[in-house]
Amino acid sequence: MPKNIADLRRARKAAADTMQAAADRIAALEEQDGAPAPEAMAAATADFEAAQASFTTAQAAVQRAEAVEAAQAAAAIGDGGAGSMAGGTVPAPLSGVPAAAQDPALKGVGFGFAVQALARNRGDRERAVADLDRAGHSAISAALSGASEAAGGVTVPQPLATEVIDLLRARSVVRAAGTRTFPMPAGEMRRAKLLASATASYGAENAVIAASEPSFGALDQSFKKLTALVPIGNSLLRHSGVGIAQVVRDDMLSVMALREDLAFLRGPGGATSPKGLRYWIPAAHWSEGVAATAAASELALRRLVSRVEDADVPMVAPRWIMRASAKNWLASLKDGVGLVLFPSIQANGTLFGYPISTTSQIPDNLGAGGNETEIYFGDFNEAMIGDSMVLTIGVSSEAAYVNDVGDLVSAFANDLTLMRAISEHDFAPAHDEAFAGFSAAGWSI
Repeated sequence: MPKNIADLRRARKAAADTMQAAADRIAALEEQDGAPAPEAMAAATADFEAAQASFTTAQAAVQRAEAVEAAQAAAAIGDGGAGSMAGGTVPAPLSGVPAAAQDPALKGVGFGFAVQALARNRGDRERAVADLDRAGHSAISAALSGASEAAGGVTVPQPLATEVIDLLRARSVVRAAGTRTFPMPAGEMRRAKLLASATASYGAENAVIAASEPSFGALDQSFKKLTALVPIGNSLLRHSGVGIAQVVRDDMLSVMALREDLAFLRGPGGATSPKGLRYWIPAAHWSEGVAATAAASELALRRLVSRVEDADVPMVAPRWIMRASAKNWLASLKDGVGLVLFPSIQANGTLFGYPISTTSQIPDNLGAGGNETEIYFGDFNEAMIGDSMVLTIGVSSEAAYVNDVGDLVSAFANDLTLMRAISEHDFAPAHDEAFAGFSAAGWSI
């Protein structure tokens, strides 16, 4: 089974790391006192040459895969004939890539059609392509024909996957807040992280200038696998209309966006899950147990803003994230003379001039009393998501799944098809001090 482009890039990265390790061994031998042992030098040199050959092979494979991907994208042009996605004629794109939907509601619907076709044909890519061609969706079939297949399913072609990731940005509160997304095709990335800045000082003429250096740390990110499992009734999948494709698209987006928000906000971290903001925020920027009074709430909220601003954060995309019930509770507060304490919440959805986003993924049953929630504030331009920019789709009509109440449900017995989407990404802030938060008891209506 041929590897997909992400696997090839990871293989290239591994070969480069092996080259570096061999080069380091050679350098260490050369720096030893006296002549290095001929056997050790010969072994290290042989390891380096083998790693170099592996890298050359991997580099060529990546370049071939990238060329094929570019060619498939250029070939994915609609024929503008009957049966196009919107039910009418879609003009051929001028840029040589699949035509973008003119109606924003249809953005990403090509992904829905592709998944629907794969589901109807039990994951058989060639039959799904033929199915799409018969329905007149030649742009989508051309893109899907270049998709790679593996044991985990079919990798969604880049043109379709990119549209879905763009839509996911609008559905995920953390992504929509202004978090920067960058491709991480090799599966891991290390970035320099500024820990302490250089300093400047005034001094007398001819006085010795005090030297200072910034200090840096490493910010490592590696793929964490997100899996979404969505059951769809086969009666829906037997139809190929735009509405059904939108249902498929929206179901996938909804479950992925909710799970991403939970991980990016409160994920504990580790080998299999991203570390969320709650555990990135420094201890000095976090408070516990804010009381449910007007005075305590205003002081706590202003303290969050002060902590972030005092850290010299640029405030490019500042935003609050909280549960909707906490937002509504704040909007209901009144001062001692009966005036609304935070009128901007109701007027324009802001607090102290900064926009508010709400999500149900922040619990409201935390703490010993089971009535605590959390409030977050920060500059989300300082948050980063490393993304594979790849989606892998698998389908089955025979599998079983566990529903929300813990019961095992057979897809076959219930005339369902299970669709599984896999994406890979990781989350980290560029500067931990760009965020602050607190827990509060009784902040709910």
